Amino acid sequence: MGVTFVRATRCQVPAPPTCLSEYSKLCGTGEKKDAACATMVDKACGGTEKEASSVAHIEHLFAELSSVGQKVLQFNMLSTSGGQDALKESVDKHGGCPGNKTVYLYSAQCSADCNEACSNHCDMDCPYIAARFGYIMATPANKKAIDQDMECFKRCSKEKDATNDKCRVACKLAASLP
Repeated sequence: MGVTFVRATRCQVPAPPTCLSEYSKLCGTGEKKDAACATMVDKACGGTEKEASSVAHIEHLFAELSSVGQKVLQFNMLSTSGGQDALKESVDKHGGCPGNKTVYLYSAQCSADCNEACSNHCDMDCPYIAARFGYIMATPANKKAIDQDMECFKRCSKEKDATNDKCRVACKLAASLP
């Protein structure tokens, strides 16, 4: 007769994210929940065909950008891509995040809540969530400008001697805060 021990932890494996579960991380929980942010997320994730199209577009673009540019080694041996970082920089450049906040400021509550929930990748994941949401909420003119920046970065990255820094300069982007 064998005995199996199960080690209990306070951390649980999350379900695959949905639009609502992913972007509502930016709004806080409980008493810290930002009602205006929650309303924006509800609108973006359950809104019209226009919002649904914007959500689908940025998710596709973000996946595409994962293979654009040089890989950047981050915390815990995880890497990001220059393309994904360029998206954060472009959203900041064009004031995409609600309240004219930077991607990092907009992701602050997500990072705080995420750290309490035992995730190892909060400092990386939350700013990317904020950048994607900033794109969704950006004005049509700002979305167009961000798309142009991403096209520029993708073209530059295909060059033989292209580096992330060279492409940032070529596309007039500035490195985001760590």
